[in-house]
Amino acid sequence: MKFKKVILLLIAILIVVGIGVAIVLGGKKNEEKSDDKKIKVVASNFASYDFLRAIIGDNKKIELSFLLGPGKEAHSYDPTAKDLIKIQDADLFVYIGGEMEQWSDKVLASLDSNNKEIVCIADFVDTIEEKEVDGAEEEEEHEHDDDEGAEHEHEHEEGAFDEHIWTSPKNAIKMIKKLESSMEKIDSENSNKYKENADKYIAKINDVDSKIKDIVDNKVRDRLIFADKMPMQYFIDYYDLKVSAAFNGCSSETDPSAKTIAYLQNKVKEEKIPVVLYIELNPGTVAKTIADETGAKAMQIQTLHNVTLDDFNNGETWVSLMERNVDVLKKALQ
Repeated sequence: MKFKKVILLLIAILIVVGIGVAIVLGGKKNEEKSDDKKIKVVASNFASYDFLRAIIGDNKKIELSFLLGPGKEAHSYDPTAKDLIKIQDADLFVYIGGEMEQWSDKVLASLDSNNKEIVCIADFVDTIEEKEVDGAEEEEEHEHDDDEGAEHEHEHEEGAFDEHIWTSPKNAIKMIKKLESSMEKIDSENSNKYKENADKYIAKINDVDSKIKDIVDNKVRDRLIFADKMPMQYFIDYYDLKVSAAFNGCSSETDPSAKTIAYLQNKVKEEKIPVVLYIELNPGTVAKTIADETGAKAMQIQTLHNVTLDDFNNGETWVSLMERNVDVLKKALQ
């Protein structure tokens, strides 16, 4: 009898445990189904991600992904298998294209685009061709070995457009308006909220734009010195400024020659430039060297081609990062 009671007790325990496991697994399946019902939005670059984040607001129905991810170099990024699945599963995919995202042509060619909104955001703004910047070294065409031992030759495509479209407030606003329209297409029931959120963010962009225009209107000099790459040609053109730099916007080089450094040092001295700039994700070694030699100050400027992991985790935005530039520009131009 005792033996039977033990057996019955064990069976009862197994039934209870089984029910518990079924409940947990059922909950997970329901959770997965709930996730599947979410509208999935993927943006390849930070500016588009940030604008979409502002437009979407607190809508829990939307799952927004930043494909590149913080802290990475946009020009050397290639999507992983996981990234490709994200793109395929997206209801809305937003990318820049051009030389910076050469991978996009191949990915999109193999993509099932049915029931999917695909936006090359550069098609909806005023683009410019890449320009040679004063002082910048010409990037030599050269061959180099990668980790696999294969050889690659770098060639600059003549007439290629400058992909850093977001650095102009005018373009940023056009991007937001297009992205708002795309969100309305895939989620029309929330169109009024998307319009409201977009208008609020555009107002913030106009506010920081006014602050920078005030600095430019009261400038005592009109030249910025980048001891680095210079991916801000849209910004420079928009505010009608001059610029000298160690490298052009999309250069893959990192160490300028002694000749280039000397040229920038002389420029700083001749025009009494008080600030030498370097961009985010770079240590600013060359800028600090030129600053030490000339008595200028090395300062970081935000170009928003990407953000650091800390800035991303802190929720920094296009507007908050441009607000940082207000103080930098004041010191550099006034």
